Amino acid sequence: MNLEGENEVNLKERKYSLGIPEKATFWDGVKKHVKSYCEVSSIQGLNYMVKDGVTWFERFWWIFVFILCIGGCSYMVFEVVEKWITTPVLVTLATKETSIHQVPFPAVTICPETKISRSCLNYTETLKKRRRGDVLEVEFEENLNFDYMSLLCKTENHRSTTDLINEAAAAINETIPYFEGRDPTELLKLDDYSDFLDKCKSVSLDKSYCTWMGVDLNCEDILTPILTDEGLCYTFNMLDVRDIYNDVNQMRYYKEGRRNPDWSPDEGYPEGVINDVYPRRAFLNGAKNSLIVVLLTKKSDIVYSCRDFALQGIRVSLHMPARIPRPSQVFFSVGLDRLTSVAVTPTLMTTTPTVKEYEPQERNCYYGTERKLKFFKLYTQSNCNLECWTNYTIQYCGCSHFYMPRDANTSICSLNKRFCLEEARVNYPLSILTERLKKDSKEITSHCDCLPICTDVKYNAEISSGKWEVNAPLSEEYRASAVKVFFKNSYFLPTEKSELYGITDFISNIGGILGLFTGFSLFSLAEIIYFLSVRVIENYRRYGYWAGERVSD
Repeated sequence: MNLEGENEVNLKERKYSLGIPEKATFWDGVKKHVKSYCEVSSIQGLNYMVKDGVTWFERFWWIFVFILCIGGCSYMVFEVVEKWITTPVLVTLATKETSIHQVPFPAVTICPETKISRSCLNYTETLKKRRRGDVLEVEFEENLNFDYMSLLCKTENHRSTTDLINEAAAAINETIPYFEGRDPTELLKLDDYSDFLDKCKSVSLDKSYCTWMGVDLNCEDILTPILTDEGLCYTFNMLDVRDIYNDVNQMRYYKEGRRNPDWSPDEGYPEGVINDVYPRRAFLNGAKNSLIVVLLTKKSDIVYSCRDFALQGIRVSLHMPARIPRPSQVFFSVGLDRLTSVAVTPTLMTTTPTVKEYEPQERNCYYGTERKLKFFKLYTQSNCNLECWTNYTIQYCGCSHFYMPRDANTSICSLNKRFCLEEARVNYPLSILTERLKKDSKEITSHCDCLPICTDVKYNAEISSGKWEVNAPLSEEYRASAVKVFFKNSYFLPTEKSELYGITDFISNIGGILGLFTGFSLFSLAEIIYFLSVRVIENYRRYGYWAGERVSD
């Protein structure tokens, strides 16, 4: 064996391993530099791919494993980043329970199903006369009141009085002096509709019974009249409408409630204030710490021909104090001679401070003062929906419903527009669907985008009902409907919106995936930076060439 020749070859290989041949190309330098990095890198597997003396099969195996790990790592990182972008906010249960005194007692809106007293209108008899064609036998005021009821009763009961009079005149081919000395347009206007509902109401608060936290109170002191889509209703613990509506609203109000509330959805109640706060709150649970309201309906006023599928008595809606109620949509019924007990469990949605940094579309909610509404001072989803429905009605009919907010340039729809109002009600859901499916639709749309409110209070109710009658002599003239509302438990578990990944969580997730698949760490990043910068600079300084020392062939 030629030991001298073998030693010369080994010496040459060792010499090349320590430097770069003088005639080497730029890419030879790159190859040498990459190999140097792979030999010392803390990333797993790189050393086996460039190690001297490794067979091609072994080298192929380690390249295959490395590519597989890089592919799996890339997929997992993509999933984490996509989830962070598409759903940055997570809804979870809070870590501790909250006392009921930290949320307001629910606002309770009560609407009598009997809308009008017999002294103003005998609805059933008037309906019979009009259906027989005996409209001339009905007094002008009764026809006026009957037409007013067309907004609260089923549409098929109500043909316009002016149309009926004109038909009767045409049948006998002569003029009927029914409107002599009267203005026929009075049968169409609704400017005094709220006065009509108040003057002709069947259920009166001075003949009602109220108890709050075991203390008997005058119902007129704690129940405030309010105009809703169910006509005249009474509400307990709701913010005054002047603290909910903006000054642009031109609606008429029945009575001023308590102003300047001590609570807001975003801020809650002030610290250290216990007594005399509004909206009212409960400190204890149970039926003895409840609101009890008993409303009496005159037997002679009860009408069954006004509506279909309506349970006579009262309808009750529970809602957050800052919301305008829609008792035609969300309610439960309390029948005549019935006592209904309502055990309430609140649900509170809160948000962490970091959630506010996201755009509303990302967190899928608005803060109470974040989005400005035209008619409302406070943003809530239900207030936004009501404004949305109002704007659509104004666009569709050129006027607003009697219970809707409006500005000085908008009038209340007259009775001859009631069919337009009905068409708007039927077409509105389709308009909303069109808007959601096609944002650039040029049809009449409401442009709502009514996201939920970030800090929200809702009330879940467990309802039980039983037969209950008032004692004589009231039972001879009246039928009673009673509702008792109380908190079921002293504590409840709220939900919380928080970041899915904070910066620390995001870096930890990405780092964990990189470490699992490749062994990558911050030290590995430092190695890459070192070989791309410090090592290159030092090679230039020491050898005059970026890839290292040059050696002669």
